[in-house]
Amino acid sequence: MIDGVITPALRDIDYLAPAAPYPVIPSGLTVHQGSIYRYSIPTDEQPALLISDYIADHNGNFINPGYYQLALSSDREFLYLIESKNLIAVIPVFKLEENKAEVDKLYKSKDKLTKEEKKYRKKKARQDKFKKIIDAKYARTGATPPQEYQHMEADIEYIRNGEYYLIKYEKGFIRAWGAIKR
Repeated sequence: MIDGVITPALRDIDYLAPAAPYPVIPSGLTVHQGSIYRYSIPTDEQPALLISDYIADHNGNFINPGYYQLALSSDREFLYLIESKNLIAVIPVFKLEENKAEVDKLYKSKDKLTKEEKKYRKKKARQDKFKKIIDAKYARTGATPPQEYQHMEADIEYIRNGEYYLIKYEKGFIRAWGAIKR
């Protein structure tokens, strides 16, 4: 600063940043470009997967033993292996299965119902009516109702013949299988 006059180079530091030897963000990613935002999962409730051995690839990278969250992508093409909200691995799904009986119950038209299905629908309608009443009571008191249980399971096993790890994912009535080649 000379005689109270600020030179243009000192006034604005933005055009000095590209010439800096180190980038402003060391990883090159901003906050919203991290894996938690790019590969986000619909809910936090995902099955836990226990990996008991180190899983190494050909590049020398490995997955440590421990507990991981296993999530299915929204397009159902990949399984995400997540540890503490950090994406560890993206595993392609080679087989996807939905329980056809459950799907048929959801999408079947009312005019083709059997007696058992009609009875089931009446029972379900009555349960839904009571559930609405209970939820209204919870809403008046400000408490949150307990969540319904949904079956979740994740499993991993080593297949010696093909030398790969088979990962099984199950949540609700959706099942998916992925593989990690060793």
